[in-house]
Formats: sequence, structure tokens, C-alpha cells
Amino acid sequence: MKAERFAAMLLLYVPLTAQWLTYKTPGIPRTPDGKPDLSAAAPRTAEGKPDLSGIWRASGGPYNRNIAVDLKPEEIQPWAREIYWQRVFNLGADSPRALCLPDPPPTYHLNGMARIVRRPR
Repeated sequence: MKAERFAAMLLLYVPLTAQWLTYKTPGIPRTPDGKPDLSAAAPRTAEGKPDLSGIWRASGGPYNRNIAVDLKPEEIQPWAREIYWQRVFNLGADSPRALCLPDPPPTYHLNGMARIVRRPR
């Protein structure tokens, strides 16, 4: 009995991969080597609007948490600087996550991967 429990516990630690990570989204223009063609026009919905469906990944880098990292203090407007420091000091207490709301799309992109699914309605 102990050996069966041990085997079952070992199986809990087997890493699993998400199947959709290797799934190629239909309709994405691709280069001859199969990679997404980033120079192609954006795919459109039936209504003619840009279709953002698919898997999106953060690029990382210094802009992950501060898009103004390259700006000098005098290049930031005073009202924006005030809001920034207010949010730093209150530790994001007014963020959607702190209010038990879904994260906005930029947060997903700053923290790894996100999948956008568009429905007709």
C-alpha cells in the first residue's frame, strides 16, 4: 500500500505542458520557416476590426514595470509623477487585483503569457 501511495505522489510532480502552447493559431500569416510574419498586416475580424486573438507574450526588459524608465525626472509631467509615487506608497491598493477584480490586459503582458479569445458577441 505504501509503495502505491509513493508512486501516486511521484506522479503529482510530473511536469505537464499546456497543449495550446504548440498549437498554431489559424489565420496567422507565417514566414516560410513557420514563424509568425510580424511584417504582415494585422488579421481582421469579419467586422473589419483588428483581431487580437491568440497567444501574447511579454517582451520583458526594463519596461516591464516602468514604461518611463528612460525618461529624466524633468520629462515627466508633475501630475503623472504624483500619481506614480502615490501608487508606489500605497503598494497598489487601488489596483484591480487588490480589489479582487480581473487584471487588465497590460498586467497579463507584463507577467508572462496571455491568450486572447474573441467571441462574436
